[in-house]
Amino acid sequence: MTAYLIGDLDVFDMPTIEDYRAKALPLVEKFGGRALALESSPLELENWKSGSMILLEFPNRKAIENLFASAEYAPLAAQRQSAAKSKLVAIDALD
Repeated sequence: MTAYLIGDLDVFDMPTIEDYRAKALPLVEKFGGRALALESSPLELENWKSGSMILLEFPNRKAIENLFASAEYAPLAAQRQSAAKSKLVAIDALD
C-alpha cells in the first residue's frame, strides 16, 4: 500500500538544509520514493503554524522505515537535525 512521508521543518540554517535536500532526495528515490510537494510558505488554514513542508510518496511504509534505518541516511538525518527542528510522520494511503 502506498505511504506518504510528511515533513514540517522549522529551518534555521537554509544553506545546510538545501545541501541536505540535494543529497537526501536521490536517496529517497533509491528507496522507491519521490517528492510530490515542497513548500517553503504553506498556506496556514486552521491552528497549524508550519515551516517548510515536504510530501514524499513511497510504495509502502516499509520503504520509509528502510530509508530511515539505512546507514546511508544516518549522516543526512544528523545534518537535517542540525539545521532545522523537524516533525516527520508517515501515513498510509487510502488505496
